[in-house]
Amino acid sequence: MNPYDKSFYITEEVSNNAFNLKKRIHKRVFVPTLKDGKVADVQIGSKIVFEDLDEDGCPTPCLGLDHFVKTQLADAPTYIFDNHNHAFAFWCMEHKEGNIQRKAKLIHVDQHKDTRKPKSYLEEDEIEDIEKVHKYVNTVLNVGNFIPPAQEAGLIDELVIIDSIASMESFEKEKHNNTNMILDIDLDFFSPDMSYISNDYKVEFIRKLIPEASIITIATSPFFIEQKQALHFLREIADGFEKEE
Repeated sequence: MNPYDKSFYITEEVSNNAFNLKKRIHKRVFVPTLKDGKVADVQIGSKIVFEDLDEDGCPTPCLGLDHFVKTQLADAPTYIFDNHNHAFAFWCMEHKEGNIQRKAKLIHVDQHKDTRKPKSYLEEDEIEDIEKVHKYVNTVLNVGNFIPPAQEAGLIDELVIIDSIASMESFEKEKHNNTNMILDIDLDFFSPDMSYISNDYKVEFIRKLIPEASIITIATSPFFIEQKQALHFLREIADGFEKEE
């Protein structure tokens, strides 16, 4: 089941359209369709998917992806999309498909923690209703609050946040059981704000985790990283992991 079979606009003051809506130029944000494809099919689109104000109070309209792409890296179903809250929907979809079980381990590689509390939560049984999940993701959730609902619903048990060189080094020193594991990557981990960490180290770190993942979600996060740069690192991360036809 693919609730993202049709593109649409969010026009109400909800989800990612709620950020400083009254002060913004554009009053709606676009959500693309999800298609099966390859990393090479991930392209920047022509529609605004996110807008907020910068530090000077100026609106910053951001183009997202032409469409979301579902592919496979190593043995893991992999979703590539723009705004990070959609990850919650894809986790629920893959749980419904049986590719991830409840009480999963989430390794969250991101410049941000994304653990703000949303206004409401779904019940444990409601994450089985993918249409309800899709509505929830695009009305209640936003780019900064999608992890707590997965924890509340029992989908995520252990959470490992990789958001600094200290967290990377600590992770590598410990032994991990990565069965039933979601690898969640925000490409803003490669933004200029994170340039104090070597890009080669970040790519290598992520690539080591890909073969261990049950499912993978990758956000391009238009507001936080220039999209051409994001796609450059997406291709570096994924290189060699997609199976040839």
